Amino acid sequence: MTTLLFWLGIAMMLLGTGLLLLTEISRAVGGMVAIACLLAVGFLVSAGAKIVWFIGKT
Repeated sequence: MTTLLFWLGIAMMLLGTGLLLLTEISRAVGGMVAIACLLAVGFLVSAGAKIVWFIGKT
């Protein structure tokens, strides 16, 4: 389960980065908010999943 959450977070970060670099959606305020949320939540999910996995191993 934690591995799935980790990869979900990585996918969210990649999607946010792709939207930022490859589309014009980042020029609108709504697009900026969507990209920022994807990047932030993706980072939090992937980092949190690894911490939970590490604590579960000990």
